[in-house]
Amino acid sequence: MNEVEIILEAFGTKVVEDLRKSLSEKLQARAASYKSKYPGGSSNPGDSALSASIKYLIVDSSDGIKLNVYLNDYWEAVDSGRKAAGVSQDARIDKWIKSRNLIPGFQKSNLEDRIDTQNRLNKTNRKTKVLKKMKFADAVKAMDFLVRRKLKNKGYQGNQFLSSVLEDGRQEKLATDIRLAMKKDIEIVLKTNRYGDNNT
Repeated sequence: MNEVEIILEAFGTKVVEDLRKSLSEKLQARAASYKSKYPGGSSNPGDSALSASIKYLIVDSSDGIKLNVYLNDYWEAVDSGRKAAGVSQDARIDKWIKSRNLIPGFQKSNLEDRIDTQNRLNKTNRKTKVLKKMKFADAVKAMDFLVRRKLKNKGYQGNQFLSSVLEDGRQEKLATDIRLAMKKDIEIVLKTNRYGDNNT
C-alpha cells in the first residue's frame, strides 16, 4: 500500500465515523423536539438504517485512485430536506411513530383538545358526553395521517448531517496531502529504479 492509499484509507475511516456521529446527533436533537411536544416520547432515535449503510471503498481504476462513499439512496432527503409532496403509501410512517413512543403523548394531547373544544361549544352548560382517549390503533392511524398531510403540504427541513461534515475543509486538506504524497511516491519510485538491482 503506497502513501496515497494510506491517506485515503485514513480519510475514508474518519469520514464514515464522523458522518455516523453527525447523523446520530442530528437525529437525537430531532427526537428530543418530538419528546417535548408529546411527553413520554423517546429522545433516543434508535438504530438508524442510514447510519449503518455508510461505508467507503477505495477504487483503483484506469482513471486513478478514487474514494467512494456509499449511503442509502434517501440520504439527500435527510441532509437537504424534502419539498412539499405526497408520500408513498409504502412508507412505514406508523413504524416510525411507534419507535418514537409518540402515541401516549398524542393520545393525551388529542383528548385535551377535544375536551377543550367540547367545553367551548357547550354554551348552555348542559351535561356533555364523557370523552375518552383514542384507542392505540386509532391514534396511530390519526398521527400517520397528520404526518403525511404535513409532508404533503410543507415537506420537512434537512438536518445537514453530511454537508456539515464534508464542507468543513477536510476535502481541501485531503487534496493537498495527496499532492504531497504523490510527489513523494514518485520520488521513491525514481530512486528505486535508478539505484535498484538494474544498476548492478
